[in-house]
Amino acid sequence: MALNETIHRPRPLPALVLAGRFLFLPHRPRDDAEPNWPRAARWLPIWGLAIGAIYAVAFGLVWAGFGEYQRIHWLPAVAVVALDLALCGHRLLLGASALAAGNRTADGQDNQAITISVVLILVLLALTKFALLASLPIGVWRTQPGSSWRWDAIFGRLGPLYPGTVYRPLILAPLWGRWAMTLALTIGRTAPAGSARLHQMAQNASLPVTFAYWLLCTALTTVYCSGSGAYVTHSVILALVLMVVAYLTGFILARLCSGQTEATVAAAGLVTEMTFLICYVGASSTIYWY
Repeated sequence: MALNETIHRPRPLPALVLAGRFLFLPHRPRDDAEPNWPRAARWLPIWGLAIGAIYAVAFGLVWAGFGEYQRIHWLPAVAVVALDLALCGHRLLLGASALAAGNRTADGQDNQAITISVVLILVLLALTKFALLASLPIGVWRTQPGSSWRWDAIFGRLGPLYPGTVYRPLILAPLWGRWAMTLALTIGRTAPAGSARLHQMAQNASLPVTFAYWLLCTALTTVYCSGSGAYVTHSVILALVLMVVAYLTGFILARLCSGQTEATVAAAGLVTEMTFLICYVGASSTIYWY
């Protein structure tokens, strides 16, 4: 009997798959016994990069099929937001709404008022993200006489690995958001009400590994968002701003909730992702001609 139980016992899921479950699926107690949860945190940025690639492909397909109007890509932005709400980013949005509902519940407010408030928050976030995505410039690099080199001359032959300018923030935004979730796992302690999988991930979350991922995210942001040597400082400053925002968000939410929960980690990712899009759209008027 023991031999048969050993034979039919399911194999442990890889840490990469568990990281995907953390990003896409709610907590299930039956998954807590998986031995690879402690190694799952380091795969979150990899999933962020994959999600960004999915956004870029969806944006490109809708853009090719429906085009744009007055140089504004309305339907491609709608497609990305819909994909974000339905699958790739819904856990981040649910985390932010759960925090809002939790605080209001503690104040003794009516459940109907809580529901309306949460819906309004979700609508506001969705509309803000749509506006930011619709504002992404197609991108024509400024010519700088004092700049001796350009990234497109160096990486222009990499094909899909060096996509068009409009696709780059679609790739970078979820990457930075999932990196911020990794950082949040290293800040403070896990709340007593936190899930078992969160406890396991946070216990093994490594600050040196998180910083190494920050360096890689910064390098990719520099290549994608600088264009030429004249604008490298813009990308480095953007990466520093995102690191500060991610840390402060994770720290403040952990203090408010008596430790990290899945909702605080997800909300930290959402805040950082939105901060990237806001900063990128704001800086694009400096580094692009429209």
